Order: sequence, then C-alpha cells, then structure tokens
Amino acid sequence: MILIAENLNSSIPAVQKALADWDEKALIDLVMRLNSSPADYLDVNAGMFQEHEAEVLSRLVALVRAHSQKPLVLDSPDPAVLARVCPNAGFGLLLNSMTLEKTRCETMLDLAMEHQAGLIALLMPADHFPRDLDERLQAAEQILDAAARKGLPADRLFLDPMIQPVSTDDKAGRNAYLAIRTLRRRFPEGVHLVAGLSNISYGLPARRYLNRAFLLQAMACGLDSAILNTLDTELMALCQAGLVLAGEDEYCQNYLETFRPQ
Repeated sequence: MILIAENLNSSIPAVQKALADWDEKALIDLVMRLNSSPADYLDVNAGMFQEHEAEVLSRLVALVRAHSQKPLVLDSPDPAVLARVCPNAGFGLLLNSMTLEKTRCETMLDLAMEHQAGLIALLMPADHFPRDLDERLQAAEQILDAAARKGLPADRLFLDPMIQPVSTDDKAGRNAYLAIRTLRRRFPEGVHLVAGLSNISYGLPARRYLNRAFLLQAMACGLDSAILNTLDTELMALCQAGLVLAGEDEYCQNYLETFRPQ
C-alpha cells in the first residue's frame, strides 16, 4: 500500500495560515512529524494562494527537502506551476494531477517523462465530473492510451476514480468500491489505483470513522494507494492490519515489527 500524506495541503486552515505567515517553526514541526510517519510520499499543495502559487509551492518544497528525504507529490492543477517546481523537488516524484483536457494532458505527460515522475490521473471526461462508471472506464482507457503513446510505463500511472462524498450521494461508497474492483480487473497489472480518502467523508461529523472504514473496504477491492492523514495512528494501524488480512504482509513481518512488544 502506497501512502501519500495529505497534511501539507494549503486547503487545511492551519497549513494555509502557516504558509501565509511563513511560520517556519510550525511548518518544520509538521514536516518532521510526517517524516516519522509511515508516509511513502508527502503531498505538497499551495493552491489556495492562486496568483502566488508557484512562489509559495517552491518555498514549501525547499523547506520540505531540507528536513525530509521522503519523495514528494507535487499537487497543482496548473502544469506551468509544476514545471517551475519540478527541477528542485528531488527524486521519486509524483505529479498530481492530469486530466483529459488536451493541453493539460499533453503537458503533464511531457513533464512526467522529462522528470521521470509518476502521474496521478483523474478519471473524468475533459469537460465534466464523471457521471457513472462507464465514463470513468472510458477516461481510464484514453489516459492509458495517451501514456503509452508518450512511453510512460503503466506502473508510473496512478488512476484516481474521483470519489464523491457520501454526504451528497448515499451510494457514493458502494459506487467507489464497484469502480475500484472494475478498474483492478480491467487494466494492466502495475497500474496503481489511488483515492483521496477524506473525499468520502466531506461535510460530515466524525470523519475519521468514515475514512477508516472506507480505507479497509477499498483496499479489499484493490485500492493500492491513498492520499490520507498519515498522522492518524489508528488509521495507520488499521491499514497495517488490512495488509495482513489481504495476504500482502509475508509472515506478518511488518505487522510484528510495528506491534510486537519490545
């Protein structure tokens, strides 16, 4: 399971304030805690700063790189911002996110190839949010075709089925599981499936319970990557247990290393 920490996102009020005030102490403290978490990647986002997004994101990336060696997910809808930040972001990059909008699709693929990066791709038509599973599958096919034409290996693609909140659609969870199962069966081995975990619980109280339940059920359906709060120790413990029960922790070695009494 590939864990992408969501905690350095400017849509989080405390992070937005720390970035706006450039509270270096608070930002370094958060980075250090994430560095000690099970995160495989740190997602960095400065989208709330709009006209100054590239400057703020560049500064945040420099700070993170000074205090953590974890690979980064550069998170921006603007390929020009990503192009500016990529050269200083280090190894093992993921770019978040590509869509089928023609210019964005081509530019994101070119960036991924240039910087040997992975690519998170949103399974949506070029001009609207996906209405159903068929539109998600069609988008996945088009994205895989475009990536193949550019020479991007399938294992550097992370397909995001665009999870909707259950607060606006009470069948959103069930629909998400169906999409994940279908994508896992249909597309090449090596392609990753990723979801922003907190999307499922948006607008509801006690979101952590929904996020935790969704992670385990989605993992059972074939999800192999998630953007989530890696500082939630209960969520991380459940993820570890889920990997054991899915047969993805040989002889329970990782589980034992985490939980065996010292």
